[in-house]
Amino acid sequence: MLMNKPIFVWVKNIQFGAHLPTANCEFISSNNVVNAIMTAETARNCQFTHGLAQMVIAHDYQGNTVVCAIKPVHIQCTEGQFIKMVNFSHNKNEGLVGRFLKLLSFVSVKELLPFVVFILNNEEVLKLFMRSEASFKHHHCYLGGLFEHSIEVAEMTYQNAKHLGHSDIECQTGLVAALFHDIGKIYPALNMNNEKYCSGPHESYTFALLAKPLGELGSRNSRIFSMLTELLAGKPYGHKTRYPIEHVLKQADRSSAESNYAKIQFDALPSHYYFTKVNGNVMYRLNSSS
Repeated sequence: MLMNKPIFVWVKNIQFGAHLPTANCEFISSNNVVNAIMTAETARNCQFTHGLAQMVIAHDYQGNTVVCAIKPVHIQCTEGQFIKMVNFSHNKNEGLVGRFLKLLSFVSVKELLPFVVFILNNEEVLKLFMRSEASFKHHHCYLGGLFEHSIEVAEMTYQNAKHLGHSDIECQTGLVAALFHDIGKIYPALNMNNEKYCSGPHESYTFALLAKPLGELGSRNSRIFSMLTELLAGKPYGHKTRYPIEHVLKQADRSSAESNYAKIQFDALPSHYYFTKVNGNVMYRLNSSS
C-alpha cells in the first residue's frame, strides 16, 4: 500500500469489529463521509472515538480506505464548527483549518484560554480572519493570505521556541501573539464596511479587537499580560527587546513574509526559470529541474 501525506479529518465514529481484530472508522474529508478500516490496535491506541484528528490513509488492492495512523487533536470544537470553518476558508482548505485548530490545542495555560474562546466564538471575526489578504501587494496578498501567514508565523514561533528551550508558558504566549499579530488588519472590514485590504495602524487595531481577552488576562496575570502586549505592540525605530522570544516571533514573521513574496515572483514563470528580476534586484531559486 502507498501511504499518503497526513491529512486533517473530522472523525464521526470508530467501532470495533465483532469478530476480526479490526475497527471501522467513519470520517469527513473534503465534505464527504468516508468509511475506512483500521487495526484494532490503532483504534485502541488513539483513545478517542470522535473529533478532529490528523490521519495517514492508504488504499489496499481492493480499493478499501485504510487508516494507517491517527492522532487526535484535542480542541473544544464541534463537528458543525469545523465544517463551518472549512466553508469559511478560501478554497475550503481543510488542511489550513486543521493546522489552525491544532495550534489552538497547544494552548493549555488557563490565562491564555480566553483567546481561544474569543476566536472560536466570534463568527464574524473568524470569517474575516480566514478570508482576508495579509497585504496589498507584498506577501500573502490574496484571499485567505492573512490566515495562511498567521498560521505559518505561529507554527514557526511555537516550534522554534520549544526547540530553543523556552518555557511552556513563553512558548504558548509566543504562539498566541504570533497567531493574532496581524488580526488588526481585518478591523476596517469589520467596522468600516470596507472589504478590501486597507493599510493602517493594524497593531493598534489588534488591541481594539482583542480588548476582551486582553482585559481578562490583565486581571489574572500581569506578567503574561506584559509579555503578550509587548509582543503585539508596534515597535518604534531603535526599540530594544525586553523579551528574548520576541526575536523568535520576528524571525518567523519575516521568514513567512519573505518566502511567500519570493514564491509569488516565480508563480507566473515556467518551472525551469531559476532567476527573476524584482525592483532591479535579481532573485534566484533552485528546483528539481535546476
